[in-house]
Amino acid sequence: MSILVGQRVISIEEHYYDPNVISHYTGVDARTGGLVKDSLLEVGDKRIKSMDDSGIDVQVLSHGAPSTQRMDADTGIPVAKAANDYLFEICQANPQRLAGFAALPTADPTAAADELSRSVNELGFKGAMIHGLIGEERLFVDNKRFWPIFEKAQALDVPIYIHPANPHPAVVDAYLKDYAEQYPGVVNAGWGFTMETATIGIRLVLSGIFDKFPN
Repeated sequence: MSILVGQRVISIEEHYYDPNVISHYTGVDARTGGLVKDSLLEVGDKRIKSMDDSGIDVQVLSHGAPSTQRMDADTGIPVAKAANDYLFEICQANPQRLAGFAALPTADPTAAADELSRSVNELGFKGAMIHGLIGEERLFVDNKRFWPIFEKAQALDVPIYIHPANPHPAVVDAYLKDYAEQYPGVVNAGWGFTMETATIGIRLVLSGIFDKFPN
């Protein structure tokens, strides 16, 4: 039952884990999920029951950070495609309750734009999610090499959800290393996510991307 009488409640901050995607994680990323890892891997009846208990009508699912953003193109392209196919199967099992945001192989912006198009046109996804800094270079998404992704999103009339992720390792080292071991949350959701997402936001504004792609 919806928590708002007469209105559908659609939740978009809803993650899941694909076992194949997380098998590629290394270092600190391999510890992502923590105590909720099992819940993120659950995409069936228990998730639907949790939605019912919380009054959520629809979840728009997206892969947990860092998704395919750390992967090189050779790895990321097939992994993202397989992840989106897996998410499609999940959504098809409960099509009235679950929808999807695509994972994109951002190391190759052209391939990412193509995968966004496939995910929207063939799989029926609602858009895509990008998690923080991209690749081993840790590039911000305002970099013009990634603009083909936004151009494609505008052409498809779908959103790109910019999701938080850990700040650049140099920033963590300079700002947070004194407390990162004792309080690991300060690097991610406790504070680091806020720093990183705010920085991405202001960089997107300054880059002119919203003037170039106003939709």
